[in-house]
Amino acid sequence: GNCGHGFLHRLDVPSSGLIMVAKTREAYLDLKLQLASGELVRDYVVLARGWLSSKRNEIRARVEWFGKGRQSASSVAPGGRVSITWPKVLARGVHSASF
Repeated sequence: GNCGHGFLHRLDVPSSGLIMVAKTREAYLDLKLQLASGELVRDYVVLARGWLSSKRNEIRARVEWFGKGRQSASSVAPGGRVSITWPKVLARGVHSASF
């Protein structure tokens, strides 16, 4: 049976595959509701190459997944699931040709 606590969900399997765990029944039920309603917020820190304007405050795309597990891939496609990202530039690096 379902005891109402423990392993709940594996987040973002193609990347790190973090596991969400509920320590209490209350947390388990709350997280299940957030997952089912699509209200679960995920924050990431990303190191990227290229330039992102500081004025870019929202990226919207329909993302479609292909495959399963760590072998899956994604692409932007009209039939994909709506994805919204709010990027925030925390720092900028300087590229130097001399090492």
